[in-house]
Amino acid sequence: MSAPRLFLCSGATVRANDRRRRGRKVLPLDTMGDDQNVNLNLDDVARSFHQHLTPRLVDLLELAAYVYSADSSTQRGSGWTTDAAQEKYDREFHLVMPVRDLEFWRSPSISKKLTSALSFLTDDDWKLDFVRCEGRNSIDGYLSFGADKWPFQSIDRVLMFSGGLDSLAGALETGAAGGRLLLVSHRSKASINKRQQALVGNLAKMFPGRVAHVPVWVNKDKDLGREHTQRSRSFLFAALGAVVAESVRAAGVRFFENGVVSVNLPVAEEVKRSRASRTTHPLGLQMFAEIFGMILGRPLVVDNPFLARTKTEVVELIARHGGRDMISETCSCAHTGHFQARAQQHCGTCSQCIDRRMAVLAAGLEKCDPETDYVSDVFTGVRKGGYEQNMAVDWVHHGLALHNMSDDRIAQVFNLELTRAARPFNNRSATVKMLIDVHRRHATAVHSVLVKQMAQASEAQISGELDRTCLLAKVASGAHLQAPWLRYAHRIADILSAALPVACEKQRPKNEPELQQICDGLLVAAGEKLIREFPFLRWSSVKTKPGWSDEEAMLWVELKYVRTKADLGPISEAVAADITKYGDNRRRTLFVVYDPNHLILNEEDFAAPIVGRPGCALRIVR
Repeated sequence: MSAPRLFLCSGATVRANDRRRRGRKVLPLDTMGDDQNVNLNLDDVARSFHQHLTPRLVDLLELAAYVYSADSSTQRGSGWTTDAAQEKYDREFHLVMPVRDLEFWRSPSISKKLTSALSFLTDDDWKLDFVRCEGRNSIDGYLSFGADKWPFQSIDRVLMFSGGLDSLAGALETGAAGGRLLLVSHRSKASINKRQQALVGNLAKMFPGRVAHVPVWVNKDKDLGREHTQRSRSFLFAALGAVVAESVRAAGVRFFENGVVSVNLPVAEEVKRSRASRTTHPLGLQMFAEIFGMILGRPLVVDNPFLARTKTEVVELIARHGGRDMISETCSCAHTGHFQARAQQHCGTCSQCIDRRMAVLAAGLEKCDPETDYVSDVFTGVRKGGYEQNMAVDWVHHGLALHNMSDDRIAQVFNLELTRAARPFNNRSATVKMLIDVHRRHATAVHSVLVKQMAQASEAQISGELDRTCLLAKVASGAHLQAPWLRYAHRIADILSAALPVACEKQRPKNEPELQQICDGLLVAAGEKLIREFPFLRWSSVKTKPGWSDEEAMLWVELKYVRTKADLGPISEAVAADITKYGDNRRRTLFVVYDPNHLILNEEDFAAPIVGRPGCALRIVR
């Protein structure tokens, strides 16, 4: 679990007895001076850019860099909570930052919109305290100049260019339609820079005189720590685009992201909240537009024209506009720079790699995406236990479940996510229908690719050459057919079934609280991020809480200890009461019953009233 953090930015100080220090780890962040640990540099900007960079925009650049650095340096844990909390945040951030335009940043309207947007993007708790900036007027260290003036002014959109498939497709489509391409890229590593430069070079050859590129370096010292999810990156990215857009008087900032990734329906119960990215979510883009409009004092559109497209359609668009040879230069991996391979840019195990490979194969362009660029083959590569195997199974489960659902069923299961994504649009019902259709086309592509891959791997499967941990082996075993929450519950039960008898072999626990302590240690050691005795929920006139919970999966875990025959009756009554209380609170429940003396004589009779109830699972451990 990550302790709540207080980040003192740009040399800000707080007294030793300041209440903001209490219970928080205090860390400095600075983009300048001897204590610099955050790098912020805009390359190849026009010299005229300097005159458009108002104090308020400099504040925005620094704020975005600090938010990104705080986010990417703080590991996500099992959650920071209070006993009274009904909903948990993974992390708590408190930033103290000097600003040049103090009156503006302290206004309640902008402060509230900022914290709301950051909380939506990251599912963390953000507090921003702004103080007056003293002695930091020079910003020359942030800028590396190119030409005297921008090659074009008053363009329609500044294009956000990550170097992935979607942003490449967007640049190609814009150029093919005669548009001018002012590309803004965020770079944190040299390996990303090399590929982005290659793509920009090819685009410049295709559209001579119509391509300009502003690469921005934002990274932090390694000593600050590392968190690969980096959910706040889109705020940094959008802020960079807004600053450049103001300099060239662009009407807006444009992202390119297919609708499946943009809306990002959870692929499993375990992949919600902080693990489900909202990088280009329509609601997030609307929040950006409102914030930047207030900062600039004029309307600034922030949009995504690819919301109605699938990843496969994006790849087909690249080929249609003559960019198939550029596909190999793009990078889609969530873990780029977080593994040792230097020549390869894709891990092959994350959801983005699976999504990319599926789309390329569905588009019939596998030759343009060499397998050698993947550390592990997406379909047949060995996967580590835990995240890598779970992601493969959950991703396939989600795609095939969508393929088998009717439109009405998709609307029912994902009602919250779909209606939230449609909120910024005037015709919400039409937007929901469009999003359902996008996901249906995506699911059709997934089904088609899996059928072909399974057929190609059939001989290897029969001969035993297919590694049992790979994606295709998991599909062949039917692992994807089990409900994700139940698979998760079984994983927890498997850990306790294997480890608890060994842990208690020489000395059995005296009581249930002692047994809970032992199980808690075993689950933590196994890397399971369950929260002990949380949350408190009201049932009738009393409060209730589980032994452990994972609120993202809506799963509670209850532990029962059978020491004597006399315990069986009270335990059965307690289980029955728990089923009612937890079910009324819409929680699924795994009951783990520790029965070291084999006092439950008929397991089937004992289990029947539990496993017969929807949302309940049982494991007897001996």
